[in-house]
Amino acid sequence: MATTKTETEATQNEVQSSEAAVKSGLAQNVESFLKAQISQAQKRIEELEGEAGKVVKTLESRGQEAAKEAQALWAKFQAGELLTDPRVQELSKRANEASTELSRRVDAAGTELRKRFDGIQTRVVEAVGVASQAQLKDLNKELAKLSRKVDSLLKPVRRVNGAKPASSPASSPRA
Repeated sequence: MATTKTETEATQNEVQSSEAAVKSGLAQNVESFLKAQISQAQKRIEELEGEAGKVVKTLESRGQEAAKEAQALWAKFQAGELLTDPRVQELSKRANEASTELSRRVDAAGTELRKRFDGIQTRVVEAVGVASQAQLKDLNKELAKLSRKVDSLLKPVRRVNGAKPASSPASSPRA
């Protein structure tokens, strides 16, 4: 009988140790998976930042070139040479249209870039398992509700256990 009991205990110990090994292995797999996902997300973010940097540098160089051209044209304008030339008037019209279109494209690209960053950020937060601000607010509201319920439930218990309820001078009996 005693040997059966020790064999049963030994078997239970082996089962528990194997379950612990499986759980730790699973935790390591999840951790390595999450690290790999975060690493890939970081690499992609770095790539996007590099692309955005290139676009910004290109736009800056184009802006500097346009500024130089504008200064040269301004000098001619001040001299009165440009206003009467029909080619300049046509170019002015085209430049305004191109500027409007370029502005629209830059705004669209910026919006798209923000959307992508937000999407990546959301996926990283979800992969890591961190709660969002909205989730934290909801949890805080629920916690406050539960706290009020617990407080209201504990008030009658305190009175039953012999504790005197807080009394104010207006509510105390007068002799």
